[in-house]
Amino acid sequence: MNLSTRNSLLQCAVLIGLFSASSALADPTLPNLLTDHMVVQQGRPIHIWGEADSGEKITVTLSVNSASATADSTGRWSVNLPAMPVGGPFTIYVRGEKREVVIKDVLVGEVWVASGQSNMSYSLDGAAGAAEEIPKADFPEIRLFTVPLRIALTPQDDTLPASWQICTPDAAKTFSAVAYFFAKYLRQNLHVPIGIIHDSWPGTSAERWTDAAYLQRDPELKPLWDEWTAQSAVVKAYADHPAALDLEFDDFELLYDPASSLPPVSLMNFDDGTLNNLYGGDSSYHWQTAPDTTFALVSPGRGGHGFAVRIAGKLDGSQESIWAIRLRSDNSPVDLSAYAGIRFWVRGTGDFRFQTMQPNITDDDNYGLDVMKASADWQPVTIWFRDLKQEGWGVVFPLTLDALTGFRLEALTPLGYAPLPPSGLFNGMFTPLTPLPFRGVIWYQGESNALQAHQYRKLLPAMIESWRAATHQPDMDFLIVQLPNHGAIPTVPAESAWAELREAQLLTMKSLSHVGLAVTIDVGEPGNLHPPRKREVGQRLAFWALGTTYGEPVQYSGPIYDSMKVEGNAIRIRFTHMGNGLEARGGGPLQGFAIAGADRKFHWAEARIEGDTVVVSNPEIKAPVAVRYAWADSPACNLFNRGPVGKNGLGKDGLPASPFRSDDWPGITAGK
Repeated sequence: MNLSTRNSLLQCAVLIGLFSASSALADPTLPNLLTDHMVVQQGRPIHIWGEADSGEKITVTLSVNSASATADSTGRWSVNLPAMPVGGPFTIYVRGEKREVVIKDVLVGEVWVASGQSNMSYSLDGAAGAAEEIPKADFPEIRLFTVPLRIALTPQDDTLPASWQICTPDAAKTFSAVAYFFAKYLRQNLHVPIGIIHDSWPGTSAERWTDAAYLQRDPELKPLWDEWTAQSAVVKAYADHPAALDLEFDDFELLYDPASSLPPVSLMNFDDGTLNNLYGGDSSYHWQTAPDTTFALVSPGRGGHGFAVRIAGKLDGSQESIWAIRLRSDNSPVDLSAYAGIRFWVRGTGDFRFQTMQPNITDDDNYGLDVMKASADWQPVTIWFRDLKQEGWGVVFPLTLDALTGFRLEALTPLGYAPLPPSGLFNGMFTPLTPLPFRGVIWYQGESNALQAHQYRKLLPAMIESWRAATHQPDMDFLIVQLPNHGAIPTVPAESAWAELREAQLLTMKSLSHVGLAVTIDVGEPGNLHPPRKREVGQRLAFWALGTTYGEPVQYSGPIYDSMKVEGNAIRIRFTHMGNGLEARGGGPLQGFAIAGADRKFHWAEARIEGDTVVVSNPEIKAPVAVRYAWADSPACNLFNRGPVGKNGLGKDGLPASPFRSDDWPGITAGK
């Protein structure tokens, strides 16, 4: 073929392509939130939106209702169908001028968003009673949607790929436990379809979920934004764009104590072209959490022969590149107590982190070391087991060198764990939800803001108001999980950052309308940041929704501090939400009360119930001026109201009183 003929054929191909593009309109496209099995909010206009060719007419039909719109110059279109009562399943037809998209098995019911950090992310399969609950989690009229993790510097129109699922045991077991139980008890009491959108990220602070405008305009919150603006251009770019990594690992050895003369023992070196190790185990790599990376054996390895493991590609701030090394293929433990450490070689561009894995640690608070950096040339990394430590946010266990199941290497970009931008999750994970009408939000977060609890008094209301503004729902219901007991158990009354965070949550409930508070001070564990009793958390959120949002005759709150009055050397405390009276749960005396005089030094108080009040005193305090209850990280406290709480399996027992203090003296987080 000569050059002239080749050019003529290319010109014909271009003309055919242009003709095809102009004569066939593209399919209308819908956001990921609008898929088969979705639930739309009853009693609200049904909003359907998407993209098409500019100028294309789109008609949407649901049941007997239809509406049309024309795609604007950017290709966007949007219609509102009339509100509908509970019902379904329905089919939604989205017709363009040439093609049609169909959404099947659509229900009309109640839609809620479940958001927060790790205790909201905590999956049902780790919750107390999971073995009994999961096989029964078959609810065709409960639908589940999980928002993929995403950071963005500007508001996003769509989530990353995801879809609605019918609640089955398989779907429920990896879904948020709190959100599942909340949906379950709403369904059992309201008898309507329930859609629950899980939208959380472990370890995140509330400023990441707050619209930037609300941070910038408040002098107490603006430093959260200013801290981000001071970051380097590289860090800021990473928030919106993935960064590259390229790491190689080779020649893993187990080391004896340096005082001995015993030589290292080869654990694995990949020279045979496999990932097998000394104990017969192998490796796995989590591509689902790092889809734009590769994990492979490459040749040559260190020393110019054999193979090395290479992890390369790109990561963004939402992704994890984890190489798990199983010592045995069945994941049974191995006794490595004869060894003092491990050594391996690494080179490349990026950072990495080493951790051990042992059977009794199930909350990912594994023993490990801080992030390390690779260099261009092969360098040895020596890790002595005596230097390993837990980060401390999980359950504390001793290092079990006599029972290790393997090791874990996390590959990171050269930025290591780069900071998440404020508003980054509001933009990336909440704004894509705002076009869809929903009833309200359940929120389990605060652990990451505990050391700035005083600031949280402003931050949490600002976040709530920013969500209400974004959804154009000024009275959107927002139900908060007040943090459970966690941390030190006090022997004497003392200050507590966690108590101050709980107070900030209580003050938010009192200061904003349509805000609820599920008190969980009795279901935590002092040594476990992720307590497994999630059923009670979901139930108590459901109590509040049923009793307020839906006007059901249920008791939805435990006692809430109302006022105090000094009576001689005692203080009489009054509460709201007393249910059928006050009680000391479990019998015995009331616990958790402390009083102080003018010197502001608190002492444990004797407390007794008198009618609908509690009277507290201490013989050493002749002129008390302030009282506190459950004011500690992990307080011993037992004030409840009497049940019954509700109906249809919601429980006969009462609910716990919220921790409180009557004073406004500066706490340990004031000014932080």
